Amino acid sequence: MTSYSKQILQKVQEYRSKKLFVNAAFLLREALEKEPDSQELRFAYAQVSGESRDFYTAATVFDELVHLNAEHPVYLVESANAWSRLGEIDKAVQYCQEAVRLTNSGHKSVISLANIYEQNNRWEEAESLLLNSKDKLVENGNYQRLRVRILMAQKKFSEAIDQLNQFLKIETKTVNQVKLLFLMSKVFDQLGEFDNAWRAASKAHELDGTGFDEHSYLKSYEEMRAFLTKEVVDSLAKGVPEQGMIEPLFVVSSPRSGTSLLEQIMGMHPDIENGGEMPSGSLIQNQIPLVTDSFHQWPMSLVDLTPSDVNSLAKQYHSHCDFFKGTSRIVSNKALNLYPQLGFLSLVLPNSRAVFLHRNPLDHAVSCFTNNLLEAGLPYTNRIETIGKVWIERYKMAQHWQDTLSIKMLVMNYEELVENQRSETERLLEFLDVPWHDDCMAFHKSKRIARTISYNQVNQKMYSSARGRWKNYEKHLGPLIDVLGSFAEYPPSIHSQ
Repeated sequence: MTSYSKQILQKVQEYRSKKLFVNAAFLLREALEKEPDSQELRFAYAQVSGESRDFYTAATVFDELVHLNAEHPVYLVESANAWSRLGEIDKAVQYCQEAVRLTNSGHKSVISLANIYEQNNRWEEAESLLLNSKDKLVENGNYQRLRVRILMAQKKFSEAIDQLNQFLKIETKTVNQVKLLFLMSKVFDQLGEFDNAWRAASKAHELDGTGFDEHSYLKSYEEMRAFLTKEVVDSLAKGVPEQGMIEPLFVVSSPRSGTSLLEQIMGMHPDIENGGEMPSGSLIQNQIPLVTDSFHQWPMSLVDLTPSDVNSLAKQYHSHCDFFKGTSRIVSNKALNLYPQLGFLSLVLPNSRAVFLHRNPLDHAVSCFTNNLLEAGLPYTNRIETIGKVWIERYKMAQHWQDTLSIKMLVMNYEELVENQRSETERLLEFLDVPWHDDCMAFHKSKRIARTISYNQVNQKMYSSARGRWKNYEKHLGPLIDVLGSFAEYPPSIHSQ
């Protein structure tokens, strides 16, 4: 490995420790232009691509490494995990099975294969694989969590709690303790022991202790609204859609707000393809300093974009959609940072549309606090009050874009979608200018895998148990309710088209 590669990988590790995965990927792409044959750089690029939820790039690059060394079990396992997230399950299983063979059933390969089985509702195969493993796995954190998830799939919740308590007694790594506690919170919730569920989640947050600059984060939303007024947006350079290009659809929402459900419904339509949480917006945003040589900071740098620059960025975005689109006309993107990016993306992709999906902020906050979103790089979820403040800023941003942008926009509520699936789906498809399709009412029968952390929640019929869930935790929500103020009443969104 060259000294240059070592320096790059050291910087990449710093980015990864701060969960700045898109920044790391951008740095590695530049480094690979100088040293394209470096397997170390390519491996790191594939890793951070997956961490930034760009699973297509991750799978493609890992595949290139597999072809260079077909008997490298690490390359096989990493490629399998990426392809699994893209819904290519047969390919993922084939790669993992080969890794298991090459490592003589080594525990990392076995656990990866079992994990792929479990994530795709094949928990019987996952359990059999783990039980027949020759290695001692009980001290492996990945095995521990997988074992609990299998018990949960079997609805053996009491056994899952017993198993979690045993694992917590022997687990010494804080990061694994945090993950086990979040699982414990989920199991207690299923048992209806809500105080215990809240206690487990609170303990997980205390142990994690991830910091978050609340002031700077919230201020960035205020500054975005102050700068990108309607007058400014109308004056900026805009792209010119080319004939035959896909139509981007942005599902603008917060985590744990029903985007997996909405995308799965849309994905049943032959004219719509799910792109999942595509990092494409951040990737092309990072290109702005290169194409403009601007001295302005984001988002003021938008003033330096020329029509040619914007069209170049649009082509890059469309290239990211190529894997997903097939014969579909529309490719959806539900990246979690679309609230601040939508103004920029509407300039680059003026033929795009946006759906704002809101959820009751109390239900939303409870779900965020009791699930391990810290692992997904969302440190603001460490405090229940901050979750409420972020919800308010995003709600205000949605209203700002509705008053400012010229692209077509639709507002939906998770609660209305659950209660009135037929009428809400009809309204959505009409907004997208696609004909009605009966399969959209049977989204739970889809063989597609939702490209999301909520994959296990969209393979069942519509259910409403998540609505009003906050009432189970009401005694713990005083600080959140104080922050939300009038928003705690959850004002219904206006159906704007």
